[in-house]
Amino acid sequence: MVLVNTDYITGKELETICLVSGSSFRSGDVFAHAFDISDVNVKEAVSNMVAVAQHHAADGIINIKYSFAPNYAFVAGTAVRFV
Repeated sequence: MVLVNTDYITGKELETICLVSGSSFRSGDVFAHAFDISDVNVKEAVSNMVAVAQHHAADGIINIKYSFAPNYAFVAGTAVRFV
């Protein structure tokens, strides 16, 4: 599975499948939180998004966007198939 923040994957012709997303929420301390893509919430949200894309037989996800809040992460992108 190829994951990129751009609208293309170099050297590949793409067929758009659908919009996919994933999220994760953890209860806990909300007073101090650094929004880091290595955060457990972000990893879980990406994993959830990839699972949805795999369900649709996608080869990759393009245009990935991230949204963060204390103890919450949301990601969304466009699932694509290589043609």
